[in-house]
Amino acid sequence: MKVLDIALKDLRRFLRNYFFLGLGIGVPVLVGAIFYFAFGGLASDGRFNLPQIDVVVVNLDEPVAAYGNFSAGEMLADFLKSEELGGLLAVTESNSAATARAAVDRQEADVAIIIPADLSAAMFDPQGRAVIEVYHDPTLTIGPGIVKSIVTQFVDALTGSRIAASIAYAQLAKRGVTVDGTTIQNIAMRYGEWSASLAEGQGAGTLLTVRSPAGSKEQGNRLLAMIGGIMASMIIFYAFYAGAASALTILQEKEDGTLPRLSTTPTPMSAILGGKLIAVFALIIVQVSVLMAFSSLVFKTTWGAPGPMLLAIVGLVVLAGSFGIFVMSWLRDTRQAGIVLGGVMTVVGMVGISSVFTGTVPGAGGGIAATLPLFTPHGWALRAWRLAMDGGGIGDVLLPLVVMLALTAVFFSIGVLRFRKRLGGH
Repeated sequence: MKVLDIALKDLRRFLRNYFFLGLGIGVPVLVGAIFYFAFGGLASDGRFNLPQIDVVVVNLDEPVAAYGNFSAGEMLADFLKSEELGGLLAVTESNSAATARAAVDRQEADVAIIIPADLSAAMFDPQGRAVIEVYHDPTLTIGPGIVKSIVTQFVDALTGSRIAASIAYAQLAKRGVTVDGTTIQNIAMRYGEWSASLAEGQGAGTLLTVRSPAGSKEQGNRLLAMIGGIMASMIIFYAFYAGAASALTILQEKEDGTLPRLSTTPTPMSAILGGKLIAVFALIIVQVSVLMAFSSLVFKTTWGAPGPMLLAIVGLVVLAGSFGIFVMSWLRDTRQAGIVLGGVMTVVGMVGISSVFTGTVPGAGGGIAATLPLFTPHGWALRAWRLAMDGGGIGDVLLPLVVMLALTAVFFSIGVLRFRKRLGGH
């Protein structure tokens, strides 16, 4: 069959093309390797093995005698030095804020945590306010970010305890009950214990669940899931890029004169483009398979159940291939293709996969940030992949799959009509 002959000819040419091998497979693998080494590799149990963060703690907090010498600063310092965080934080103490900052400036420490003198006092003052300073090397991002998360959630727990104690004090005072400092402290402690147990039962991202952000299996799995989503978005981005770059051969053959000559034969234009589309499908399948295998091997990525994932892959392959033909049908020559591949495809692709990144930013996971990617074919492909990776069934993937197949039909039909008109085929 002429369709298969055209497909095999194009596929052999693609697989011998160093540009495709480098851009379609080499670059995504290289980016994945950078992620791997940036996170310190994986431990033997499949978790990320982050390097230890050097932290200097300066506890200037003054205990509150009226409340049993309660010291929130001492609690925070002990928490940072706890066994649960020992594999992540290497904590040393200092009596001087200036000395701690200087240690960070000399790169002898990654982060300095300076606990103010009025932290405990602010706990029992309804109008009180205290600021914990997290001073860090501006060239570092991951380590300081983890430390800030730990400190923030610790402070959130303290704030909740203060609110609970204040409400309890006000309610008991209305009933004529005299409340001493020890009672208020016990109420705050009971609230903290309740909040921690609730977080443990619900898996919430509060104090208890962040005690070992890199050392606990749960947090390691969250990080792996985040990297898995990024790898899925990369696969989708480069699949569409490969589809457009592969369809570029249509313009090259047009400029070489081989395609116009072929269009004068009894072979219809739909068969010519169909053969090229099959070659693009096969090429994208090779690309996707290699990148999925790489991600599974290096990042232990879980791709979900075979059925839904297979449907997501099929939808991506046919949509990326047909979209490439659609895009190339609007270009006059290969010189324009360079602008499209380097600019338009990159912008559209980044918009399509943007939900992977905005989904982890508080307040940015909904609204236009969630709907804008669905105005691109990349967004629908990513939705199908995310549903499959998140444990969705075949029914969950059907809607994005139907949309992807409908877009495939539209893109391929328009591409065939435009090329048939330009080349005078039938």
